[in-house]
Amino acid sequence: MRYIVSTIITLLVLTFSFTTFGQAASEDYYSVVLKNNAKAEAFKGDLSLTDAEIVYEVPEIGYYQVKASKGDLKEIKGFKSVSLANESFSWDVTETERIELSEEEASNIINDANTEEAGFWPIQWDIQRITENGASYDISTGSHDTSVAVIDTGINPTHIDLAPNLLDGSKNFVPAGGFRGTEPNETGDPGNFVDLHGHGSHVSGSIAGAGNGMLGVAPDLGLRAYRVFGTSSAESGWIYNAMISAADDGNDVLSMSLGGMDLLGQVFVRNPETGKMENAGNDVADYVAYKRAVQYVNDKGAIIVTSAGNDALDITKKNQVTQFMNDNYGTEDIEFRGSGEVVPANLSGVINVSATGPEDILSIYSNYGAGAIDLATVGGDTRLYTQYASEGRLDEYLANRMHYWEFNLSADNRSDDGYYFSVGTSMATPKVSAVVGMIIDQHDGELSPAQVKHQLLKNGVEGVAGEEKKYFGAGHLNAVNALQ
Repeated sequence: MRYIVSTIITLLVLTFSFTTFGQAASEDYYSVVLKNNAKAEAFKGDLSLTDAEIVYEVPEIGYYQVKASKGDLKEIKGFKSVSLANESFSWDVTETERIELSEEEASNIINDANTEEAGFWPIQWDIQRITENGASYDISTGSHDTSVAVIDTGINPTHIDLAPNLLDGSKNFVPAGGFRGTEPNETGDPGNFVDLHGHGSHVSGSIAGAGNGMLGVAPDLGLRAYRVFGTSSAESGWIYNAMISAADDGNDVLSMSLGGMDLLGQVFVRNPETGKMENAGNDVADYVAYKRAVQYVNDKGAIIVTSAGNDALDITKKNQVTQFMNDNYGTEDIEFRGSGEVVPANLSGVINVSATGPEDILSIYSNYGAGAIDLATVGGDTRLYTQYASEGRLDEYLANRMHYWEFNLSADNRSDDGYYFSVGTSMATPKVSAVVGMIIDQHDGELSPAQVKHQLLKNGVEGVAGEEKKYFGAGHLNAVNALQ
């Protein structure tokens, strides 16, 4: 059997985008949130009197994305049915650098394993840590009676470690043309959930890798993919819609290894005609829509697990988040002011996860914050990688296979038996999702979401105290403790 193992260096990053005055002359995309008791028909009737058009809608939460001019936007904000309207928030997927190992090297890992477990088990230090070297498998491995919805880049449906647990009902939410018409290969086929990026397949393997090459935390748990990314950006509305659909489809857990920043203050952009900075709005509409989507899922009885983010920020410090936005996305012509929020991590109604490395210390990239983190688990680290790279010794790092013990291995999207290493809170989140799924499965779905969360945070961790709670919440995930 052919195995391909590669290393992913660049993390999946979801970022803020905003148009400038130079772009404002033409039509743009805006998020509109209706008032709680407003009728969609009234909104659509008023909108028909303008030149604006609806390009996407999630009526369950009163969310509409419209393509409109600035003049139309001013009218829309005045509609009696409209609560909030602002420029749409989009999410970007960065390109990923993959460093492949030879087939011979991959085969050597399998041949040297000398174990009855999956061939790559000896280097799955992250899964070993959570399962106490596989002891939790003797208690539970999950079943297809319980399902985790992976809201991500899709899944490789023919991978030897993903196909056995892939249930019917996976969906695609990327419309024809992809992000604002920039992805001509996207047909809008709702059944095309195939992963074009790799992130979603990696996440899914950590949840329920079946053991043909690698093992997930819950190797018999059911999986469904809800694809919200192609190869470019994603609209916020696609994510809200996927959340609604995943809950309506009866999934028990939503695993969301994604995150971004909403500004609840104001964006100021420079008017090229006057040279002055002028108020251009904020992301409050998208923030409110996200809150409504989370509440919808909660009301359906499903549990959302989110990643804290990879910015090394205290996400309870709103000024730090805003400063980060200015440092990374601001220019001399764009400035962010006011309260920055990391979403969905900072929303109530989710289980938020920070990441740790091999020594159970906070990963160098992981976000944190007192009261913002529910628990922590292994997502890998980049301390050694960063050190060796800065010293010009990256070849030595890779030649000595040091990433085997710092990064996390999981399934790839490019072949049916491929794997790669990655790091991030994205890699921590699915492991918590897996344990949450097994708790639900172990009790035949009879526990309420509140009871599941209580068991997870009270019994399913190795507890911490004092200052450590700011980084690890209730403690470090332990599947054996959670299932006993």
